[in-house]
Amino acid sequence: MGTAMLTIMAAFAQLERDTMVERTRAGLAAAAAHNRHGGRPRKIDDAAAARAKELKGKGISASDIGKMLGVSRATVYRYLI
Repeated sequence: MGTAMLTIMAAFAQLERDTMVERTRAGLAAAAAHNRHGGRPRKIDDAAAARAKELKGKGISASDIGKMLGVSRATVYRYLI
């Protein structure tokens, strides 16, 4: 009797999990359809990242590039990789 009850409870738990996964995927698809994506906004845009790479190629230090762009040295290195 106990094993049957446990099996039924496990089946309902799996059904609930499948429902949650389905809802999550539907929500992400709806957000993507409206051009919305999760995550933190980028610190600098693609043009500024290209400028950072150009300046680094000219021998300017990452600290100086960061000061020019208004971001930290670590952010400059993140975009240089």
